[in-house]
Amino acid sequence: MTIKKNLIALSILSISLPLCLSGCNKKVEPITDKTESTIIKDAKSTDEYLKKKDYKSVAYAYIYNIKSGLRSYESKTTGTVKAKVLFIDYNITYDSVTNKNGNTFYYSDNSVSTLLTLKNEFYMVDKDKILISRDLKKYNVYTLEDYHKISYSPDQYCIMGYVFNDQSIINSEVISDKGDVITIKYTLDNELSTNLVKQDLKNNGDLSDYPKYESINITLSMKRDFTPISYVIDAIYEASKPLIGAARTTQHGECTFSKINENVNIPNESFLISQLGASPQQIIDNNKERNVKDQLIAAVKNLDFKNGVNANGKVTLDVISNVPLELNIDANLAFDISRLSTDKIYQLLNLYAKLEGNSDFNSIISIVKTFAGDKLGKFEGLLKDFHSLEITYDGDGGIYLIPLNSDNVSTVALKIKVVDILDLLLKSVNVYSLVNGANSDLLTFNRIDGKDENTYQVEIMLNEETVNTIKEKINTFLEDPNYALIKQLLKYKDFKTIDIKVSVENSVIKSLDAAFKYIAGAEEEEETIKTLISLHLDFANKVIDYTPHMEEAKQIYEAYEETLPLKTRLEYLAANNYLSHKYLEDLEKAYEEYLALSEQQKHFIDENTVYVIDKAIKDIKAVYAFVKDLEAYDFNNLSNEVILALAKLYRSTHLNATYLKEAIGETKYNIITNLESKVDYSVLDNAMSKIVGSDEKSWNLTMEEIEGIKLLLDIGQYESSVNATIMMKLFMSGNYMDTNTFATKINNLYNEISNN
Repeated sequence: MTIKKNLIALSILSISLPLCLSGCNKKVEPITDKTESTIIKDAKSTDEYLKKKDYKSVAYAYIYNIKSGLRSYESKTTGTVKAKVLFIDYNITYDSVTNKNGNTFYYSDNSVSTLLTLKNEFYMVDKDKILISRDLKKYNVYTLEDYHKISYSPDQYCIMGYVFNDQSIINSEVISDKGDVITIKYTLDNELSTNLVKQDLKNNGDLSDYPKYESINITLSMKRDFTPISYVIDAIYEASKPLIGAARTTQHGECTFSKINENVNIPNESFLISQLGASPQQIIDNNKERNVKDQLIAAVKNLDFKNGVNANGKVTLDVISNVPLELNIDANLAFDISRLSTDKIYQLLNLYAKLEGNSDFNSIISIVKTFAGDKLGKFEGLLKDFHSLEITYDGDGGIYLIPLNSDNVSTVALKIKVVDILDLLLKSVNVYSLVNGANSDLLTFNRIDGKDENTYQVEIMLNEETVNTIKEKINTFLEDPNYALIKQLLKYKDFKTIDIKVSVENSVIKSLDAAFKYIAGAEEEEETIKTLISLHLDFANKVIDYTPHMEEAKQIYEAYEETLPLKTRLEYLAANNYLSHKYLEDLEKAYEEYLALSEQQKHFIDENTVYVIDKAIKDIKAVYAFVKDLEAYDFNNLSNEVILALAKLYRSTHLNATYLKEAIGETKYNIITNLESKVDYSVLDNAMSKIVGSDEKSWNLTMEEIEGIKLLLDIGQYESSVNATIMMKLFMSGNYMDTNTFATKINNLYNEISNN
């Protein structure tokens, strides 16, 4: 399949640039790195990140929400692109709408200039195929992998093509933190954040070179639970168009979100679905291979699935030399193949499987934690002492997943309704998406003669194009600094192949072997072919009794269902914070019920939810205690003595800003949080003419003046800006003491006079 380079641009940037940008002679190296943003899936509240000033994580959680986390929303974007070409000013306005509904993305845009009006659409379901139109006339279907060769798509983890990660974010600052709304401005690196958008602009904007960025600022606004409110983009860059010249271009765009997790309609969806039905590419088998493939399928069907099939074997992982780590597989399944059809399979299927690691299995867990510990989130706890996983199907549309710990006590159970994920599986299992859409057969089948016509082996091989695609993906992965340790452990040089062999005996499939091979060898060593992962499975018919497994799974899930009402209540309380004695009472009651649960039941409740509940209880109690202490102070008479007492009280404990403002009102809140603005410096100002030289005994200060200045210095211990003001006043009077030295001298005078 060929994709034309002048295909439509998804973003407003690439729509507008062909109309207004110009060329330059500077050569910019091609952008090949398509690294997407870092994401955080499980964040619940911005508070913990704001407290640590971890604004990067706030952005990662925000971006995850708008791409995958939210079930649905609508967003509307408006903006301008301005450039000057040949002394002519071009002002281009644009607007766009994004509708997300479950796994469906719809995006439409409209760009208007004095030269041209452009309208475009993007439609995607489950990242399988995407539908693109230009000017709403012709619709084309592409694989997502192919489309990413020339452009990014709205579902990627970036903001209009700009990548957010630890390297690309060079500065961030809180612009506003009021009530439930937080606004943070991010300044992005001109190179590291533009890998995707540069590729898009050059390919789709008919530019002669990659644009050169001068500045990128993106401001994100959200609620404290990361619900998106809006974002604003301001960028300046120089871009080029053949034969014309260079143009300095500015972009300003504003996007607002609505209908969060509500019912969101996709415009004209029935028409879009009919257009999306077109296949981006066909797999065509040659006749010889089709015959071998048909024989292999027949051998699989000759197993007695009605009475039951057992598949047992092992996966071996050779990460560390001479220490193979094994995962044993023991799986049973049964269904009546004569009645098998897509809509009946899950009603007919019986399934039980156990995956169990050997004595070295914890080494696998350690390696996983080493490479991906920061990405595991709440699942890291699941890996602790984990040694096996049971999978049981209850015959009624549900699959139970039961990880077991080292004491063989079931700790977590998850019941998945299979009928709910059937459509997702059928749509998303697309071989082409895994290997970048090869143009010819992905696999070739070679029969190896055996004893007779009914006993033989079949080799399944990847074709050259697929091997090269996988090789490129693996090499790119291992070049990432985060995974350099893997490459070092493996002594990895290059990808070799994936070998698959199936054995057939008496026209029945008996075993399957697969091996992932690579070329290894340090610089001083001779190259050798190594096996990283190998799999062996033996298949046999036997009568299977699923009853014990289903009873155990149902018992665990019943414990989960007993916990569910409290789990739901805790999650609701954690997500709906406000200040009231009734809310505090509800929090404490729910928390007490949580503490009374069994350890198994506690595993069903997210640790972050419990953390939020516990923190809310402590925060509300702290605010109420603070409010009670405030009753002793007259806010209408804020002398320095009162200010010192309030400063001690306020700074002595961490208080939730939202709760505090709600409890005492905005007027008192502003006073408490800005006490330095109420400080009276008149005693210091009046005494300043006496404070000359370094010998404090020569200053001749009165006890009243000393006590007044000492009071100011005491306030400065809690309000640092007061110290800064004192030091500035000293400097302006020609006395270059720091506040610590000044405080020592004042204390010396105070003690001397007091003792006398």
